[in-house]
Amino acid sequence: VLSREVYHLSMGNLVDTVFTMFLGPVLKASEITDPASRFVHSLYLDAGRGAANLFFLGPMSTDSTSVLPMPEEKSSTVSKYAVMFNKMQAVGRFMVMRLDDIQRALGEGVFQSVTARELAHLISACFDESEKRSSLLNALASK
Repeated sequence: VLSREVYHLSMGNLVDTVFTMFLGPVLKASEITDPASRFVHSLYLDAGRGAANLFFLGPMSTDSTSVLPMPEEKSSTVSKYAVMFNKMQAVGRFMVMRLDDIQRALGEGVFQSVTARELAHLISACFDESEKRSSLLNALASK
């Protein structure tokens, strides 16, 4: 029987491994279509909830259609042991945002776990060339 701390460390390591495998192809994609973005958002949301449930022994939620945000308590516990959790959540949220939403989220610190280079690559992969996109990419380049 593992102590809770050892269990959490082990699960954090497992979650980081899985999340790294999920994030790699998305962060390297040259083009991401709208349907692919919605799929990635859904996949990352489900993976985040599944990861959170690993850290809480007890009844797990069976409502897989819920779009409510994860309780802060769960999110902070998971991110304490799984360093890729916040990046996974940020990229998942990014996938359903418009450029205006991304600009606003930058100011709110939503993408703190994502590098400016990764974020710029995602913007280029998800959005067609436009004045707004260029402006946002220039702002990221200056950071």
